[in-house]
Amino acid sequence: MAEVIVTVKAHLNPTESEEKLAKAMTNLFGDASPQISKEHGVTYITFSSAGINSLQTLKKRIASDRIRDATRAMLSRWAAKNEKVTFQLNRQAAYANHVSIYHASKSPLGPIEVEIEGPPEKIIEYLTGKANA
Repeated sequence: MAEVIVTVKAHLNPTESEEKLAKAMTNLFGDASPQISKEHGVTYITFSSAGINSLQTLKKRIASDRIRDATRAMLSRWAAKNEKVTFQLNRQAAYANHVSIYHASKSPLGPIEVEIEGPPEKIIEYLTGKANA
């Protein structure tokens, strides 16, 4: 498979705990090393990883939350015309160790943004396929 690059990013609200947001991100993406950065006065927590195996924790959560089919449908629709897969996750659900595709009207804190560069159909199949779940 072509190289896969995963970038996860979320802005840190002034009322939020940096540790809790980092935990929400690592709950779904494994033991990554989050980096703190500032852009235009806004603090972000980000991390990047390479390789399809860096999505293994997210894949397991999607399977255990029993949302493979719904996730496949959403990601397929959104990635249809792109060279990468992008989506947003609810940070409160992530903190509780669950996957919830972000809906803007449902969370005042904002999303965890996920960008996965690589062949979309292979990425979606890896994340939502039933083999080796």
